Amino acid sequence: MHLSQYSDEPPTSPSTTTFSKNSQLTPPPLLPCSPPFHLAYYTPTNADGRQIPGDSAVEAAYDVFLKQFPQYRLTWILDTLRRTDYTRLSRNSSQHEVETYVDYMGGSLYPESLIRVHTEFLANNVLGNTHSISASSQLSLKHAEEARRAVLEFFDASPNSDLDNDSDEYTVIFTPNASGALKLVGEAYQFSKNSTFILSTDSHNSVNGIREFARRGGANVVYVPAGGQKGKEGAFDLKEGRRILRRNKPPQGTSSLLALTGLSNITNAKCPALYSPSTSSSSSAEDGSIVTYARSLGYHTLLDAAALAPTSRISLAHLPVDALAVSFYKMFGFPTGVGALVIRKGFLRQLKRGRPWFAGGTVDVVQVPGKVRTMKGVGEEFEGFEDGTINYLLLPAITSGLHLLSAYLPFLPLRLNCLLRYLVTELGRIQHRDREGRLINKFREGETEGEVCKVLSRVPKKVLKTVGETDEEAGAVISCIFLDEAGETLPLAFIAHSAAHEGISLRTGCMCNPGGAAALLGIQESMKDVEEGGMMRDGMTLREFEEEVERERKRRGMLHSANVSRRVSEEQRGRTELGLVRISLGLGSDWSDIWRILQWAKRIGDSVERKEMWQRWLGQQAEPVDEWEEVEGGAIRRRGVISCVPCKGNEEDATCVQRISLVEEAWDTTIGRAI
Repeated sequence: MHLSQYSDEPPTSPSTTTFSKNSQLTPPPLLPCSPPFHLAYYTPTNADGRQIPGDSAVEAAYDVFLKQFPQYRLTWILDTLRRTDYTRLSRNSSQHEVETYVDYMGGSLYPESLIRVHTEFLANNVLGNTHSISASSQLSLKHAEEARRAVLEFFDASPNSDLDNDSDEYTVIFTPNASGALKLVGEAYQFSKNSTFILSTDSHNSVNGIREFARRGGANVVYVPAGGQKGKEGAFDLKEGRRILRRNKPPQGTSSLLALTGLSNITNAKCPALYSPSTSSSSSAEDGSIVTYARSLGYHTLLDAAALAPTSRISLAHLPVDALAVSFYKMFGFPTGVGALVIRKGFLRQLKRGRPWFAGGTVDVVQVPGKVRTMKGVGEEFEGFEDGTINYLLLPAITSGLHLLSAYLPFLPLRLNCLLRYLVTELGRIQHRDREGRLINKFREGETEGEVCKVLSRVPKKVLKTVGETDEEAGAVISCIFLDEAGETLPLAFIAHSAAHEGISLRTGCMCNPGGAAALLGIQESMKDVEEGGMMRDGMTLREFEEEVERERKRRGMLHSANVSRRVSEEQRGRTELGLVRISLGLGSDWSDIWRILQWAKRIGDSVERKEMWQRWLGQQAEPVDEWEEVEGGAIRRRGVISCVPCKGNEEDATCVQRISLVEEAWDTTIGRAI
């Protein structure tokens, strides 16, 4: 790509630009100063796409941000990437002219140049199934091997051909995603009654799921509690983790597995002691990394790097895990449906003995009828684990994507550190106000007065100042709850609907990490009581589980404030939701995203605007069956039932979980808030 295409001005039409495959992948050399601020790029819009007046206020806010974080200017190359490769965010379709994407933990946004390069490649090449010697097959095989080498290089795991024993060499198995990679390890690992599977409570369900294979093999499953007071710091308690590893040290000749989460997708906590301290002079394994310590005790180590890899450099030369799992769409957005298991060859050979099945592409000989089968992988061990045909049409995009991400990765930690710290600070300053702009405070004693948003996840303590610097404790995720004037948590469904209406893409729920969510919400003990009390059962729905947790919280006297607004039904009032609101940043994030998030949060804090949001949300999911009526005191009260479409207002239909019964809802028309 020519340097002119990285100019300070918005790019020309991408359809008229010529691209070559290799010229995309490295950003231009750094210029002596950052590009000027482009006001048009940051100007906010209404839902209909019209620009909101007050450009000077936006520019002033950006100036304040730069004064607080002058080091942000060092990441200007990512502003250029945003303007050239994410043009669709400012020319989005349908309802919103500008899309605010803050769900990078769910999936990164692909750079547009990556799609153009790959589309051009597909249009000019004939690719065939790799299980042949034809020219098209060999071309596919060539690019698949290039992709494997690119993965090994990206994770600093290039094979060493000089080794007499290649057991410590790494190879790459392509999978559908990180979950598929983790499953490969779990289903083939030789768990036994003398084995232990150790993992953190702050783990993704794809890691939690391995416990099913462990228990099926008779192994013991042990959870390491999350760190901090009541586990609210996430990750895991390092001291307790080392103690558990010692206590469950595998006997000679048995196999035990430690699964680590590189970065929690909800608590924002990075795995502690992942790398050995560079300043440590001690040679003790216990003083080094948790990986080195576990391996010294005889454990195999598995790293879930799906959340860590998109924004952090991972070097397997310095992080000697036995296997690492990633999803490429989380790293650079395209393609979906391709992940990888980067694994030591020696460990892979052990897993090969425990593979529970075979498929096309993984075997050489199958006796039919009969029992004999010979697995592939005498020379290339990965062949015995890639079931069926690999995604050969998309693998060339992996090579391009990794090269592109490598070029920008040094700038990401600094940029995201600035943006996240600023966002957390500014969210904490937003308070509830009435239509006259006066503060509203109906919070209980001891709570922060009038706050609209409460951040529960780990906030970066370290202030990054230079390109290439990293934070070893926290990532770029905010998990939070939104509160009403009385300090009660607004429903997640309401927040999700409100954000979507504003053109904001975020995530609500437990993010497939129930342990991390429970720690942040402080309900782990209640969840434990539900299991110990025998209230868990097969087929239990999330809502039923939340209701049981709620009962335990009430029994313990823990229910300080209802975890849902009081302006909903009796059946939902006081209901605990096992979930939060997540805002996550990534490769395409910039200050304008943060600015729009803050404006949206301020609107939630405005009693009049939130009332409109609330009515819009109810109207989206329900049909009113009664009328508004005037009541004494200048208020408007609504009584009766608001029924959803599925049960059509049938109050006796107890199976309809979508119905919302409003016993009473009142709005004071003079100050625009709920009574």
